[in-house]
Amino acid sequence: MGQGIIRGGIVAVLVALIIYAVFAMLPERPAFPQLVGPAGATPLPQPPVATDPALYSSGSSNSIAIVLKERDSSWLGLVHGFKSIGIPFQIVGSIDEAVQHHVVLVYPTLTGGNTAPQDLQKLAAHVRSGGTLIGFSVIGGGMPEVFGFGSSEEVPLRKLVKMQPSPLTAGLIDEAVAATIKLGAADEPQAGMPVTTYSDLKAPALALFEDGSAAITGNAYHSDQHNGYAYAFGLDLGHFILRAQDGRFTRVAATYVNDYQPQVDTFLRLLAAIYRQGEPDAVILSPTPHNREFTGLITHDIDFTRSMTNIPAYMEVETANHARATYFVQTKYVKDYSDDVFLTPANVPILKAIQAQQMEIASHTVSHSKEFSDMPPGNGQEQYPDYKPFVKDYSTVRDGTIMGELRVSKFLLEMLTPTKVVSFRPGHLSLPRSLPQMLVANGYRYSSSITANEALTHLPYRLMDDRGYGSEVDAWEFPVTIEDEEGRLGDRFDAAVALTEHIARYQGLVNILIHTDVLDHKLEFEQRYLELFGQRGWFSTLAAYGDWWSTRDSAVVAVAADAANSRRLKLTVTGTLDGLALQVQDGWHYQSGLDGTTQQDAHVVLGKFTDQTELLFAVDPR
Repeated sequence: MGQGIIRGGIVAVLVALIIYAVFAMLPERPAFPQLVGPAGATPLPQPPVATDPALYSSGSSNSIAIVLKERDSSWLGLVHGFKSIGIPFQIVGSIDEAVQHHVVLVYPTLTGGNTAPQDLQKLAAHVRSGGTLIGFSVIGGGMPEVFGFGSSEEVPLRKLVKMQPSPLTAGLIDEAVAATIKLGAADEPQAGMPVTTYSDLKAPALALFEDGSAAITGNAYHSDQHNGYAYAFGLDLGHFILRAQDGRFTRVAATYVNDYQPQVDTFLRLLAAIYRQGEPDAVILSPTPHNREFTGLITHDIDFTRSMTNIPAYMEVETANHARATYFVQTKYVKDYSDDVFLTPANVPILKAIQAQQMEIASHTVSHSKEFSDMPPGNGQEQYPDYKPFVKDYSTVRDGTIMGELRVSKFLLEMLTPTKVVSFRPGHLSLPRSLPQMLVANGYRYSSSITANEALTHLPYRLMDDRGYGSEVDAWEFPVTIEDEEGRLGDRFDAAVALTEHIARYQGLVNILIHTDVLDHKLEFEQRYLELFGQRGWFSTLAAYGDWWSTRDSAVVAVAADAANSRRLKLTVTGTLDGLALQVQDGWHYQSGLDGTTQQDAHVVLGKFTDQTELLFAVDPR
């Protein structure tokens, strides 16, 4: 009898196991059976087409004239850098056209081999008659005398640029980090950049390489009538900017995140100072709406079960402080190594509340896998619920594609909430080379996928196809400044304040990443930060700032003299812009042109306008 009971128990167990196995083999019931999609296919991106310099040929004589000697160069680095810092520029077709501007820039090299003798003479005459000339890799052609050096030499590798004391760098080198710009990791023999060094200088260098040779020279021509200037840069600044913004430098920044690493911004701020010195009608566009000291983005990553239930507490703090935030939501509907399912019908009301509170819902992928950067591209036909990426361990995922992560997460968020998803952040900031064009293919416009310390900038910038050098895409990056995983965020409040003060010097971006997995010290940090900086920073969603930024990015500024004591400024954009701030010259006084426009000292904050506006200024006699 006892054996019968044992045999019966074994049979029962076997039956249970069989039943379990059968049910385990059955398809998992989707959390949202009414949803299937997205419908149709997303076309895979086509091979890139090089951006045409003619797209940037609009402007007026008050902008920097860029003479492009080689189309197959990193000229888009200069263009995107100038857009970020707000310097007006115009790519011109000839030296004759260039010298109609006060400030002329020749890129990527200025040599006796790529410029005709008569054009070199025109550039030299331009400086001696009071103009400004900026050259890169200046070699021969009789130009060393103009730029104030005796000889130049092409060198295969340098690792460091150190800014030197001068009137132009005074606002930069008081920050030790800003004054030292690494071109490669010190302990990697082949890391760095090819450069041109200058020697036998007439005036002290603005910057030196690590061996003491000149990296940037400055030469002034003073007379009773004119002050002219010539500056020679010894490194390909366009390539440096794109390489940094593409995340292609390794171990150049001292830290990965949570620190001030403005190497790109230092060069851009120097160029802005040179522009203002040489252009009597200089106008610079502020990076921050309404002339606030900086732009603040509070961005939350929702990638853990409890993160969902904590969202209302964070929204309460943001609403109380008149701030709007972006919630990057992982659409997790597959239980795996990482976590349980938390994109469920029970959590949909929380998502709808985010949108109802005028916060932003953005995509944080489906699987939140560290392997996102190495996933196959996919075919653009991935659909919910059949697309099921399964995370096996910290760095391995099965059945995931880049297209699927972008396409399906966007579909679910848009179907479950009345919102349009335009912003994206990958899990672990895992950054595929193809991400820029994949974002555009799937209808995204704004990315927060790299740290500011990796990109070496605390400003937004336009993205490049394949994170390369020749073709831009219609999407922008907003790098992460501060995050909450490097020790307790609540214990780093003073460091975050100091970092913000650095960035506020030039109205940069402070993008704070906070996971909502816990409350306590993280919620307290956000509360304290918004209480301290709420009136100084402009806090909104990534989408709102992205819309503002992309419209600003289209701006063309033209200044004309109606008379000796008046200037007419025409500003053209694609779309509608509100709160654009302009830094004008001292002695300019806004008179009329646009309702809602105000001026404080040299800063003019424009009212709302669409497509084009004109402003009239009275100018003090010079």
